[in-house]
Amino acid sequence: MEPVMKYKHVIGSLLAVIMLLLVTGCERNEGLVEDRIDVHGTFGQITLVDVPAEKTGEIIGAVEKELQALDYIGYTFEEQGELAQLNEALGNGRSMTVSDGMLELIKDAIGLFNASGGLFNPAAGELTAFWEFRCDRDECSESPYPDVVQRLVDKQIAKIVRQRPSMDDLIIRGNRISSRNRLVRLEFGDMIRGLTLDKGIEYLKSIGVENAMISIGGNVRTTGTRGDHDWWVGIPDASGEHFIGSIENVDDQSVVTVRAFDKSFGRQGRVYRHIVDSRTGQPVEDVVSVTVMHDSALTANAFAVTLHIAGIENWKKIADSMDVHKILVITKDGTIYTSLAMENIIHWKQGVENQHLVP
Repeated sequence: MEPVMKYKHVIGSLLAVIMLLLVTGCERNEGLVEDRIDVHGTFGQITLVDVPAEKTGEIIGAVEKELQALDYIGYTFEEQGELAQLNEALGNGRSMTVSDGMLELIKDAIGLFNASGGLFNPAAGELTAFWEFRCDRDECSESPYPDVVQRLVDKQIAKIVRQRPSMDDLIIRGNRISSRNRLVRLEFGDMIRGLTLDKGIEYLKSIGVENAMISIGGNVRTTGTRGDHDWWVGIPDASGEHFIGSIENVDDQSVVTVRAFDKSFGRQGRVYRHIVDSRTGQPVEDVVSVTVMHDSALTANAFAVTLHIAGIENWKKIADSMDVHKILVITKDGTIYTSLAMENIIHWKQGVENQHLVP
């Protein structure tokens, strides 16, 4: 696993634990059970309410197994995974028959690509890969690219930008996938986490669990209530280490935060981030954190990425087209913006100041 990915997983895991403490408090009800689940190379947290004690272990194990199946479908960097095999086929001009799960994911991605006006573009995964580099230590002290390599990287980025790989390049015939553009490389990193939350809650509902919460990397999806109380979810700051507020009464909703992790290296001062604007091939700059509340964690993740790319000046049209209205944005200068719909449901931490996106 790449060190950058490790870094994100550590922060996300810590935030997940802190968020769970905020949601549940120190109180432990007899009808409330919490346990860890392993998914996507990190761990999540599942909370069940009013489930018979003798069934909780079986239910949690079944949920974990259900969600781990998504690793094979949607994780880019696992060589044995279906996504890696599909990317290899598309890069060589070949078609490939994919599973129903992969087909569903691709169709969802196409819908979100269109709704975002092309800003959410999982087909440009090769650009993201250039910025999510590998290095030998968790903390790299300088750019991994020597100057001569950096020039080659810049040249390749420019080539990809000119060729404009997009979800429109894919050809779907039943479960058979091909591409008009060999530079298409699908990357579902943020999207797959949202899908995992949705699938987890969907599975719990299908087996009769009415009150539950799943948290992965600090992102949450709930259903019902936690006993006599509503679910509360914390809203993190740009670093992910502190909370600036919280939302209550999160029933059958997701609260997703996507942060543009960055790191500067040595004298070169280059900034590496995991959200890249496919129109330029460069990482996002102005927006550093986006939190979205929506009934679909998949849509929330995709829109959060989209807003990183679009910036706060162009959010409204895209938000309407993606049916997303509860939004919080933190910019590089530390300013916090909220949509009016989000402002109405946030309990701010004392001393936190924000500005509306619209009057």
